[in-house]
Amino acid sequence: MKKTSESPRQAPRPHRHAVAATFRAPVALCAALCCFLAPAASAAEELNRIVLRVNDEILTLHDYEQRKSQEITAVLSDSRLSSGQRQERLSRLGPELMHAIFRELLLVSRSKQLAITVSEAEIDETVREIQKRQGIATTAELMQALASAGMTMEQLRENMRRDLTWQKVIGREVSAQIEVGEEELRAHYRNHADDYRIPERRWLKEIIVREGSEGDGDGERRLAEEIRDQLAAGGEIEEIVEPYHSSGITTGLIDLDWLRFEDLEPSLAEAAWALQPGEYSPPIEARGGYHILHLAGLREAKLRPFSEVQEEILYRERDRRFAKELRSYLAKLERNAYVRENLPPEAADYRSLAGEYTPEDELELFRGPVTETGEEEDISAEDNVSSEDP
Repeated sequence: MKKTSESPRQAPRPHRHAVAATFRAPVALCAALCCFLAPAASAAEELNRIVLRVNDEILTLHDYEQRKSQEITAVLSDSRLSSGQRQERLSRLGPELMHAIFRELLLVSRSKQLAITVSEAEIDETVREIQKRQGIATTAELMQALASAGMTMEQLRENMRRDLTWQKVIGREVSAQIEVGEEELRAHYRNHADDYRIPERRWLKEIIVREGSEGDGDGERRLAEEIRDQLAAGGEIEEIVEPYHSSGITTGLIDLDWLRFEDLEPSLAEAAWALQPGEYSPPIEARGGYHILHLAGLREAKLRPFSEVQEEILYRERDRRFAKELRSYLAKLERNAYVRENLPPEAADYRSLAGEYTPEDELELFRGPVTETGEEEDISAEDNVSSEDP
């Protein structure tokens, strides 16, 4: 009501339609807001939807999408992959990622049953190892590197916590149960002796009479035979070869270093393995012209002693058994687990991948962290074996 200089009067009562409109306005506004907020609420509910439950461990759609985003970034930024390889990795990313997460949830659930925990100090140490491995000097540089990979420091630490947790579970329930005795190592050594045999190696040098240097093959062959006869008669190789090399007819003396039979073309290998130390071969026609081979040294084949290969056999046997036992262990956890699924379509057939993985594949998926020397740390229990050669 407008203010005037006149005496105030009683304001007229609102019309009943105006009163009704007054009450309808908030209702309409509320309805409009509900319509506006409903999609947002629905989207939030969808992201919070549980897509996988393994015992008491859950995976929400939001968690899955976040992990998928990280994996996509890693694939796209991997310079070692061709465009075709990237496409292939991305095409199977859904089921492979869900398969990995399923295993993780099995192990995390088991870790709680075993009361296994990971301390902040352990995570700090693992992060420092990552920085050292990657040559990252400061935390700021690490955070920058993580950002370029689509990851935060909090996500990295959570990944470390998850990985260290399941490594502890596997270390306790799989690796610690694997024992390999000395007699087993010796039996493997006897039964697989060829695996530890060093093949014969020959130190070879060669001179090549270049193809086309004498106009035709016969001329090149005759020249090669003349040079070979001069070499076989004695004298300094360099002095004999130098005039031909200077005129471009031959190569210089080429040092081929220590070679195995299979390192050479068949025709050259046959000629080289017919030589005695110090001898020269007849000219052999091969790529580039006529080759004259010189045997400068010989290392005969030999079997590496057991004491030298014992640790190698131990690691190989432990890896073999670990791969087998790990697969059995995961299958047992899966059989005994309570599992509920409401999966995104792209990952729905993740369980079918289990049959595609060999025990060795599973082993690669569960390797230990990298140590400061750059070698993979074996998550199995230490099993030091010492003995003399058989």
